[in-house]
Amino acid sequence: MFIQSDSIALSSSCELDLCTWANAVYEKAVGDGLIHVPWEPDDAIVRRLEAYFHTGLSPAEAVSACFCLNH
Repeated sequence: MFIQSDSIALSSSCELDLCTWANAVYEKAVGDGLIHVPWEPDDAIVRRLEAYFHTGLSPAEAVSACFCLNH
């Protein structure tokens, strides 16, 4: 899992949900050609993706919000 936060204590269930969601985000971003393997997010991206997860965005919505160009 590439999302890890020391500042947020997560229950085991929430941590598993976040891990599953983060993997789906990663696979979607790679599949769409927005990132390339190997990819390591910086701290700002990690915090942004965590916020998207806690806000309830789907993995596809998070990919669009995080990696697509704003017009």
